[in-house]
Amino acid sequence: MFRIHEYDTSYPILFQKESQKLAEILKGTCLIEHIGSTAIPGVDGKGVIDIMLVFDKPDEIEPIIVSLQQHGYYFTDGGVDRRDKAFMSSSGERESGPGDIHLHLVSIDNQDYPRAILFRDYLIRHPKAKQSYVNLKYELYKKVAGNRSEYTKLKSSFIEKIIALAQDETTRIE
Repeated sequence: MFRIHEYDTSYPILFQKESQKLAEILKGTCLIEHIGSTAIPGVDGKGVIDIMLVFDKPDEIEPIIVSLQQHGYYFTDGGVDRRDKAFMSSSGERESGPGDIHLHLVSIDNQDYPRAILFRDYLIRHPKAKQSYVNLKYELYKKVAGNRSEYTKLKSSFIEKIIALAQDETTRIE
């Protein structure tokens, strides 16, 4: 069962510290992006620091997994999936809690990458949308009684709506 925690101003510091560690391990082989609720000031959430590692080519992901394992990250899935994505964590658990690090390894062609950035950046720029997201999280948390997968599924339509708004906003700017 998970809990929603108030946003903690130490999240960017935790990300920065982890990002520096990852930069040393990965030696410039990928982009390192802070994603998820802890990347959006003021958004309450599970307290997990989600980091997306974005590689130029899908075949760069698999060899990096071994290196990351040697530095204390756990490969918690069966392999790199067919969408060129892999998941690792600092705790060895997919469903972990506050302060844990989740690594999302993707190729630059994986649509999860631009979508995560669009979502994050839109909520940072739009305080009303951000507050709506926080309100929705608490509403759904009460509704699902700790069922994390149901909670995630129920948030998806809001997330899709925000991504569409962000894409539209980006198109108008270009």
